[in-house]
Amino acid sequence: MRIGICHQVSLPGTWEDAIAAAATLGVDGVELFIRDGDAAGFVESPEAARALREAAKRAGVAISSLALIFLMRGEPRLADPDGAGRRRAVALAASAVRRTADAGGEVVLVGGVPPADDGAATDAYVASLRELAPAAADLGLKLGVESGLPAEAQLALLDRIGSPVVGDYFDMGNVASRGMDPVEEVRRRGSHILQVHAKGKQGAALDAGTIDAAGVARALREAGFDGWLNLETAAGDDPLGNARRNLATLRQVFV
Repeated sequence: MRIGICHQVSLPGTWEDAIAAAATLGVDGVELFIRDGDAAGFVESPEAARALREAAKRAGVAISSLALIFLMRGEPRLADPDGAGRRRAVALAASAVRRTADAGGEVVLVGGVPPADDGAATDAYVASLRELAPAAADLGLKLGVESGLPAEAQLALLDRIGSPVVGDYFDMGNVASRGMDPVEEVRRRGSHILQVHAKGKQGAALDAGTIDAAGVARALREAGFDGWLNLETAAGDDPLGNARRNLATLRQVFV
């Protein structure tokens, strides 16, 4: 299991700021968020992605993953039933997958999952992920689907996508915030879990008591999870101090 930390939520600022801070914190890697304002200039620039790879190499950390935040809200959407809109989203996502490889990442976080009862949007989302999976496979990457769905619905979605390179990006704080039990969710998802966001409800500290962190850790071990565990607790007014405290808890409980 490798320990990482998330840009933006835990380490605000630029990608370069997050890489430098991650090195200071002594983590193995960092997950970088591609936000709305970043996407236009980044997804078509292999040079920008390779520069991030070199910055991480100099800092002595890995880039664990890129999170496609820009496709989670607004337009275009991977779950758009309109064919033209969905094709635009897939084209952007495919470029971001290539940039993940250029940056040295291993996983692409793909969100924007529609509600389970929206059949047309779910059909569109499944089609989009099926189109993206071969490109990821060719580059040796995995696609991690992060959603607010309970385990049964999430596993059904992954089964419909039907690719070995597409798995569950599990967020313990998000499922708890939606009234689910993170421990039971891990047990049900099992080996489908590809990567993990570690935080309490609404980004709370891991020791704040909003989740059973020890129970989640135990369930992950039982599931044989050995991927990236990325801290995503809220930065607050002291990002480095809060990150250090939460990383200490994470290492004590999960590793």
